[in-house]
Amino acid sequence: MSFTQEPFPDKLSERTLAKYGPRAPFRHREVVREWVQEIFVRNGNDKLLELNTTVERAVKNEQQEWVLTLRKETPGKDYWWEERFDALIVASGHYNVPWIPDIPGIVDFDVRFPGKIQHSKHFRSPESFAGKRVVIVGGSISSHEVLHEILPKAKKPVYAALRGDPVPAFGWAPFTHPHIVVKNEITRFDPGTGTLFFADGSYLDDVDHVIFGTGYTFSLPFLPDVQAKIKQANRRLPGVFQHTFSIDDPSLAFIGMLGGGFTFRVYEWQAVAVARLLAGRARPLPSRSEQLEWEQKRVAELKGGKNYYSIALDYEGFFEYLRYIAGDPTPGTTGRVLPPFDKASLAIWTGMVATKIKGFEEDARKAELEIRSQQEHETQQRLREIIGNWSPRAKL
Repeated sequence: MSFTQEPFPDKLSERTLAKYGPRAPFRHREVVREWVQEIFVRNGNDKLLELNTTVERAVKNEQQEWVLTLRKETPGKDYWWEERFDALIVASGHYNVPWIPDIPGIVDFDVRFPGKIQHSKHFRSPESFAGKRVVIVGGSISSHEVLHEILPKAKKPVYAALRGDPVPAFGWAPFTHPHIVVKNEITRFDPGTGTLFFADGSYLDDVDHVIFGTGYTFSLPFLPDVQAKIKQANRRLPGVFQHTFSIDDPSLAFIGMLGGGFTFRVYEWQAVAVARLLAGRARPLPSRSEQLEWEQKRVAELKGGKNYYSIALDYEGFFEYLRYIAGDPTPGTTGRVLPPFDKASLAIWTGMVATKIKGFEEDARKAELEIRSQQEHETQQRLREIIGNWSPRAKL
């Protein structure tokens, strides 16, 4: 979903147009990239951007300044330097370090059969899976997308291994297809034979590829104190209030470290709230004890992982809280006004999900018709062979 004042370009790829029609809510990644870039350079903000540079370390000194150790790679030489700032906003996202469950035998299996195990992050094209026996692991969007990308190319059936029920928004629609066989979770990899064992006692031999569409984990190695806490948590960003504000350090904030939908729109709300708070123009956050209580209750209820950092349980509540903290822009400034949460936007978001589900169902229907047509063709072919081989008995 786009920013409030900058809608997505009305430009569809040929593939999207053919599959979902002219009113499809999806945009090609290059269209989105160009849209983001155009917004960024519009007011000369690109002049403030340091490209091809990594933040190697971010720590506070005795003066409570953020000291960033930076590195720029150039041909044959790296440049290292330090810069100091009053505040730090981490907006590097969390779809970077793949999360793969620790299944018995998986490490030795990967050593014994290099290249067979991969994560959806590294998926680029279905062509390399043509004629291959493939297992897709996971029940959310990554697994859906990879599953249906390779379905026309891979050896049939393609297997989908799920630990439990799939993500509720899509339900079983992505997995209800005549060429998809749903399996229980993988419980063991046998590095000796290459066999995969499942929770229901079944197994598969001669698997060519196992693709994990199991999401990502948080990793911020340039923030050593935060990284130490992450390693002790269950796939979540600890010590952060409302997925945005550091509980122990008011000069540290995070944008985009959440999930559940409303991509871009929710980042906009976070950015405005954080900017106003750091500028001293926002409403104050609750006390540290209240922020910790929010985190502790969420951990007790949702544990960690995707459920913890998803805002899907209460979109309106999350947006409205950020809007409350941000308040209105100071008169005479160019600050952005955050409008009240529009329930129509929720309908747009759920409509996107419904469009995908309809596409999954249509693909399944077409596959069923193709199977039926093939079966009828084979039946007719056998009948013709029988008739062709039949000859009447000679009259006595």
